Amino acid sequence: MSIQRIMVPVSFAPSCKKAFGMAATLAGAFGAKLYVVNVYKTLTRFFYNIGGAIFDEELRFERQKRLEDLSQFVQTELEKLSLSIPVEEVEVVDGDNATDTILKVAKEKNIDLIVLGHHEELKLEHYLFGRNINRIVDRAPCGVLVTRSTEYAKALEFEEAA
Repeated sequence: MSIQRIMVPVSFAPSCKKAFGMAATLAGAFGAKLYVVNVYKTLTRFFYNIGGAIFDEELRFERQKRLEDLSQFVQTELEKLSLSIPVEEVEVVDGDNATDTILKVAKEKNIDLIVLGHHEELKLEHYLFGRNINRIVDRAPCGVLVTRSTEYAKALEFEEAA
């Protein structure tokens, strides 16, 4: 199996930093192209659209700000990692559902590996509907690598030792 295209979805949660670091390191090791994606939920846009043209400019500004934040995140994390790898694409993608949008982008870009950060925080919606991460692993058209934070792993080791 050849890994030529690696995608890392970034939601700006703490776990995304570790996932980005892993994705960037692997991209450097394999000489793969790195795709960084952020999902901009269209439900938010729907509520803005209720206000009509008044909110259009705010919506464009918010989307542009998100893209700038994402680009800054990529640059900062690459500097921290002392990596000089080419990033193929940094993109904010519109989507109603993060899982479906990530899977759609993976298929469209012919991604070979998706790197995800595991969020340790459990919410009621996770119990009711499941986690995005589980749905992506189940339905991905490619390999999926899941990272989890060191703190969470250490806490599990402590609990198992007790």
